[in-house]
Amino acid sequence: MSLSHRATRWALGAAVATSLIVAGSTAGAAASNSSANTRSRTSTKSNLVEAVVTAFTGPESFIGGVLSAGAYPAVYEINQAGGVLGHDFSVTTVDTRGDPADALPLVERFLGTAKNLVGVCGTDGATANQLLPVFNQHKLTMISDVGSSNFDHTHLQYFWRLISPDPANGLAMAYWAKQKGYTRVALVFGTDTTAQGDLPGIQYGVKHLGLKVVANVSLTPDQPSYQSDAATLLAAHPQAIFTEEDATTAGTFFGDIAQLGTVPAIIGDSGTIENGWLGAVSAAIGASNFASDYTGLTPAPAKTTPAHAAWVTAVKGAASHVLKPANQWFNEPYAEAEYDGLIMQALAMVASKSIVPSVFNSWIKTVSSPGPGKVTVYNFAQGKRELLAGKKIHYVGVSGPVNFNQWHNSFGNQAAVRFPQASLSSEKIVGLVKGSVLGAAG
Repeated sequence: MSLSHRATRWALGAAVATSLIVAGSTAGAAASNSSANTRSRTSTKSNLVEAVVTAFTGPESFIGGVLSAGAYPAVYEINQAGGVLGHDFSVTTVDTRGDPADALPLVERFLGTAKNLVGVCGTDGATANQLLPVFNQHKLTMISDVGSSNFDHTHLQYFWRLISPDPANGLAMAYWAKQKGYTRVALVFGTDTTAQGDLPGIQYGVKHLGLKVVANVSLTPDQPSYQSDAATLLAAHPQAIFTEEDATTAGTFFGDIAQLGTVPAIIGDSGTIENGWLGAVSAAIGASNFASDYTGLTPAPAKTTPAHAAWVTAVKGAASHVLKPANQWFNEPYAEAEYDGLIMQALAMVASKSIVPSVFNSWIKTVSSPGPGKVTVYNFAQGKRELLAGKKIHYVGVSGPVNFNQWHNSFGNQAAVRFPQASLSSEKIVGLVKGSVLGAAG
């Protein structure tokens, strides 16, 4: 799932109530930070500030909840281990509203008043093109889950992406279709920009894997009927449909297909892995058909390591700052990626002996890459201890090993998943596409 523009794997609802939401004329309030530090120790130095800059209100408000669920546990863990070079961390949040026109002046005001700001988590897909270059100009390290292919070959020095970009998810869909023996496929995507991110990867995969696109249907969202589109698709006789659209549109479209004929196999991108979408399509085509015919592709869970125990402990410690119930985050890949990114950032500070982004930023790759003589560590406290002892480290977080390429992108495995009961709680992994083949999507 590309969090930058997709529905999250949990129905998150409103923004984090305990976060400081910086909006409009209140942007100057950013200097008052919400801290996840619960220790009684009082730091003799000022806090370092991580800003979660994304949509907390508007259509993409769920993103704020996910990114906060990664940032607050990371800050909790760092502070529990004594902070960095005498400094504790705190978190502040900036609401972009998912609106580029509002976000740019809002963020510029925020940057003009924020104190001790060292890094940014974010942003949402609607504002990434405007905001990420601004953060880069301000030399702020950016830990991002944004999925846009615009950043596949980015030269933004301070940008780091731990989640595979959207085209990789699309390429994984093509590989899955190839594994299942499908040769004739249809593309069915909403015309809204949020549904378009995977298409470059799909198109690359279709071409290089020898698949044939027999129909390409674009759906204007939320129309009362798509019978004409459904008839066009069925007439082309695809074996499988690659798809993403909003839940309402999906329910109507696939319901129309079911009325007119037999529904082909459905291969959804990670934007379809959301309770509303699963439920709408299941109701439209029938529960038994959905259980057997739908497969979604999404970032695969990492192999369980000691890092997962550290992550769970951190989420519990920061539970008052994340959307409840806290245990919904224990296996959520996008929150985990933000957490790992911030832990890497803090370890880079320790390794470089600096809290200045222009100094420590390049060390993120150093502490996250394997190498001879390096000690593998699974949490901030362990990594800090080894670094202070003069050792070199390889941080392996809850997301698993991260290997950044020259554009600060990392490509992980993608899992093929089914939902027999059309709900996230019934998720069943049925296959895997290796991340080593997905970098070609860029």
